Amino acid sequence: MRYIGGFVYSEGRMRRGYARTDGAEWSVEIGDCPAGTDFQGVMIPPLVNGHTHCADAGVRPERGMGLLELVAPPDGLKHRYLRETPPAVIGRDMRRYGEESRENGIAAFLDFREGGEAGCRLLRSACPDAAVLGRPLSGSFDQSELDGILSVSDGLALSSVTDVGPPNAGRAADAAHRAEKVFAIHASERTREDIDTILSMEPAFVVHMAAATDGDMRKCADAGVPIVVCARSNRFFGIVPPIKRMLNAGCDVALGTDNAMLCGPDMRPEAAEFASVLSAQGGDPSDVWRCLVEGGKKILNQPSLIALAKKTEEEIVVLPCPGGSPESALASGGAVRPLIGRGSI
Repeated sequence: MRYIGGFVYSEGRMRRGYARTDGAEWSVEIGDCPAGTDFQGVMIPPLVNGHTHCADAGVRPERGMGLLELVAPPDGLKHRYLRETPPAVIGRDMRRYGEESRENGIAAFLDFREGGEAGCRLLRSACPDAAVLGRPLSGSFDQSELDGILSVSDGLALSSVTDVGPPNAGRAADAAHRAEKVFAIHASERTREDIDTILSMEPAFVVHMAAATDGDMRKCADAGVPIVVCARSNRFFGIVPPIKRMLNAGCDVALGTDNAMLCGPDMRPEAAEFASVLSAQGGDPSDVWRCLVEGGKKILNQPSLIALAKKTEEEIVVLPCPGGSPESALASGGAVRPLIGRGSI
């Protein structure tokens, strides 16, 4: 019998636990390990990266670049790069991103994919572990263009109501709902946007909400709309997400790594930044585990994403914790171990 000791995320919190195997499947148990271990780690379900832009991995932003200068459509540095770079290069970068995601214990990631229908097809081919959420290339949001994107994607995801305007955003939301697919949107990232307008479109989730009021957050909580926080990319632009206020409002919160040009697909440093921000705001940094594990699953709780959601139940991920505490797992760059098995996790 072989054993892995450490901690298990179970019933909403970290507990002492272990995994054991006789050579076939692993079984995860709560309690002290009954024998010597050959590895110490934190045992959790495979992770869900709630928000990515994996196609912009080749962009090289300069320090001091503002949010609009770097990512605002249509002429931010990122969008110029996506227009001018051959699809073969972007596809290669996306495949590498997907491989690195799997190596870091990420079972699925939700990508806001630029480039219209062709961009969605490229991502679908490159990354089978991605939830592909497309957006139109044109500014008209023509129904035929929306239908073309939805024919190959898992849904639609927009930059913001401010960028595209409420009428276009509404047309995209209606098209996604008719197709029984996901609609998602960035919200109140840099400046506050009207949350009633956003929630009227029934998004599956929103991203950022850094400039939102407490009332906006309570409305998201009441509507059951999760918020994806991207603490590292926010930090690049001098933005601090109000994580404690989100949790106090009762919001379901998940984590995302955002732009590949800023952050690699490793949820551990993302979670470490999240916990640091939450602690500085007077919150309990251990809440990061609930958001990391449960928040991501809630993002995938959509009919069109059930196949991806099932992948998060097929394995157990072990994050090495050389410091002997759950927190040390977030600081570790050690190799993630996937285990096939079941248990109380």
